[in-house]
Amino acid sequence: MPQPWLTVALFFAAFWTFVGAHGTRAALRARRSLDLLGVPGVRTSGEVANSARRVGTSYHPPQVRYQAPPPGHPTGPATQTYRQVPLNPGCPNALYRGTPVVLRYDPRDPRRAVVVRTAKSYSPTANLVWCVSSMTFGIGLGVGLGVLSLL
Repeated sequence: MPQPWLTVALFFAAFWTFVGAHGTRAALRARRSLDLLGVPGVRTSGEVANSARRVGTSYHPPQVRYQAPPPGHPTGPATQTYRQVPLNPGCPNALYRGTPVVLRYDPRDPRRAVVVRTAKSYSPTANLVWCVSSMTFGIGLGVGLGVLSLL
């Protein structure tokens, strides 16, 4: 093999393309979960009150606790504490008890909420930008090396 560096560089490009594609898929899934709410929603913070658990044959999804205005008073102060199952209980990450979360709730019905991210994860938009950038880098590197090897 006359150019061993080319093989190594192509593996490097394939790695970054794979990482970017996998991450882009996950980031798009997280962003789609925001569509479950149906409205832009009001951003707030909360915490996971109960982790997902299985009791016998029953499955109990995780619950989040947050404060929002009472139902029917969307402009009121956030004095009501809600303990609800989010519309996206499996997304974006595993929700363990006590984990701080950032969520969005429907101002007309504050009992409807989606978890945007946990406090230790990137926002879905930032993650999507990072993953698309790394995928573009991998593809560009692969194409550039392919053109370089033809010269």
